[in-house]
Amino acid sequence: MRSLSGKIVFLFILVLPGKSLGGVVLLYHHVANNTPAITSIKIEQFEMHLKTIEEQGFEVLSLEELTRNSIQRFSLDKQLAITFDDGYKDIITNAFPLLKKRGWPFTVFVSTKYIGISKSYLTWADLAYLKENGATISNHTHTHTHLVRKKDQETHEEWKNRIKSEILTAQRILESKGYLSRSFAYPYGEYNPEILKIISEMDLIGFGQQSGAIGPGSNQLILPRFPLAGAYTGIRALKDKAGSLAMPLKPNSRNPLITDDFFPPMTLEFTWPDLAFQNLNCFGPGGLMNLNKISPNSFVVTPKKELPVGRSRYNCTLPYKNRYFWFSQLWIRKQVDGSWYQE
Repeated sequence: MRSLSGKIVFLFILVLPGKSLGGVVLLYHHVANNTPAITSIKIEQFEMHLKTIEEQGFEVLSLEELTRNSIQRFSLDKQLAITFDDGYKDIITNAFPLLKKRGWPFTVFVSTKYIGISKSYLTWADLAYLKENGATISNHTHTHTHLVRKKDQETHEEWKNRIKSEILTAQRILESKGYLSRSFAYPYGEYNPEILKIISEMDLIGFGQQSGAIGPGSNQLILPRFPLAGAYTGIRALKDKAGSLAMPLKPNSRNPLITDDFFPPMTLEFTWPDLAFQNLNCFGPGGLMNLNKISPNSFVVTPKKELPVGRSRYNCTLPYKNRYFWFSQLWIRKQVDGSWYQE
């Protein structure tokens, strides 16, 4: 496989089988006490997360190793990977010392335009130091734009070319600095089928912000991660998420952008028979969702409340051996007049 800079780089997905695991990826942004709560975890709480991971007996692997092994076969091994999006300075000042003393690897997804742009962001020197100490530096686009949004008066072809440039520019800049990771994280976790095709054509492995674990049936263009920020940093919830397992489902790629049906149905077709399906629960807008069994191993999930403007998710869990199978689906809805909501 040839890298974008012309160097030979083999996709980690294709390496020969190693140790298998149930792959869980944790996602953080800010680790600080004075940053916006919606994208932050306080320093003390982050340290509690790391202590809980230790106490629960998890092994922390690099994102590449975890991903490579997780898609090969199902396992109950307790292993996970740690990632950070956006490249904020508090990663090196607050998070890194706690990770370094444990010798744990981690991945930082950076938007290359913002590297060193202000005191809030990591510099190239910071990234080099983190790499020397076990970090992987990966692609988060060049400008951290909303990939699914077209600009005013922009044609479809112009939009596609701009999105390709966003990803390609960042990849080339990172490779020129010696960062050869093939992992890519979608800004805001947003994607559509055409963006997934672009990621596939670039031989990248995509990571979203929808919850769940990685397993053999996972789509390698939109792998799940558990976002941990704001109200979602509790230790009880962390234990459930870190110990979760990939829901054994047949692949079923869905376009998350909804334009007409604001109660979109989702079909879950299980590949494992004889599970305790009576304990299957799905949550979304309006709380507990409707489950309609259409075959012994298949269900259609619908919300009790129409999806709101913005991003929302269906989250489904099924207890299994004192843990949970977990699957999440992203949805995106524009405003009533067809315009994009403000963020």
